[in-house]
Amino acid sequence: MKGAAEAFLMWYGFEVEVVNVLEDAALAAEYAESVPQAFIDGQLACKFRMEPARFARMLEEAGAGRPRD
Repeated sequence: MKGAAEAFLMWYGFEVEVVNVLEDAALAAEYAESVPQAFIDGQLACKFRMEPARFARMLEEAGAGRPRD
């Protein structure tokens, strides 16, 4: 999912922040059984696999606008 998110976000002009939940005990307790996940502005955008239409809609709702030409 990381590669798909990076390509998608580059298209929209954003960067990806990768968080390894195994490096933080609190995050590991909360998320270790349900990775990968992607969040946009703190909202869950996808879990386990990316749905491009939903991801694009959430980016646009977050103020990302439309993809660059």
